[in-house]
Amino acid sequence: MSRRCGMPTVRRRGRSCTADPAARRPICLGKRGTMTQSVAIIGAGLAGAVCARALADAGLAVTVFEKSGGTGGRLSTRRSAAGSFDHGAQYLTGRSAPMRALLDQLGEEGAVAPWTPEGKDRPGDWHVGLPGMSGFVKPLLGGIDVRLRTRIDGIGFDSQGQVRVTGADGLDHRFGRVVVTAPAPQAMALTAPLDRGFEALRDIVYAPCWAGMFAFAEPVADLPDLTRGDDHGPGALIVRNSSKPGRDGATFVVHGGGAWSAQHLEHEPKAIVPYLQGALERCAGQPLAPVHATAHRWRYARVDRALGESHLVTGCGRVVVCGDGLVGGRAEAAAQSGWAAAAAILDR
Repeated sequence: MSRRCGMPTVRRRGRSCTADPAARRPICLGKRGTMTQSVAIIGAGLAGAVCARALADAGLAVTVFEKSGGTGGRLSTRRSAAGSFDHGAQYLTGRSAPMRALLDQLGEEGAVAPWTPEGKDRPGDWHVGLPGMSGFVKPLLGGIDVRLRTRIDGIGFDSQGQVRVTGADGLDHRFGRVVVTAPAPQAMALTAPLDRGFEALRDIVYAPCWAGMFAFAEPVADLPDLTRGDDHGPGALIVRNSSKPGRDGATFVVHGGGAWSAQHLEHEPKAIVPYLQGALERCAGQPLAPVHATAHRWRYARVDRALGESHLVTGCGRVVVCGDGLVGGRAEAAAQSGWAAAAAILDR
């Protein structure tokens, strides 16, 4: 990954958690201003990936911990014998100069391609990852120590001022800094015990999303590549996934609306599939017989209310929180927050 896309110039409005006199300062020993060369990043989504790339390009030793079995976060691709499905974010835009530069670089490397679907209803160029949406983040994490299926359950400080990161397996790892990119409720559980200022994360509000994945033996006619529906129904977004570059087969992704998904949030996936398939059939105007049908629950799919900060950081600068929940609801906001978090570490 080219260095020029690793650390763009961004305008940051971050908040020091200990700027509030009522906030309890963490026990943060060690010399101020000493450049510590190791950083742990919790989460391998877009925010974590751009942050990791920027810090690694600056010469820091970076370790990324990801609780799932793959990278990308909501820029995810689910693969099956019937085809692949981008069941999270459907595309990325480049509204800011840093994001456009990143997309240009990834395009030169063959990791992304433009997508202009039939039914495109919003301005600007749309970009998709190759061969799936997770193709966005894989080049960013090249050469970086990424530990999959590793859940982090705790963060603290040792007597030497190092950050102690504790995995679900009970093992401790020590770093000079840690960046938490998890959704706000999970990030707050890890960081609020260190500094009450991180309780500001409570103000972030998300909407969930049920995503259905359907594959067919034959192409489905009379459907545009993209259709938007009602947020209060099971067919808020219907995408012909196979219309994207590099995708084969006859595959569709159906996103339930935020309000509808919230009402059905705790249902089992198999109980959700008929609702999402019904939305697809109504759009197609005919009954359908998929050869593959499944559903995935995104509990923190969309940011409905952001914090309005680029990142949060402890007074000593050793613990930073970033992610789209701080900046805004678009995937690009996650990248902006990740870059700001990296800058906060490098500025110390």
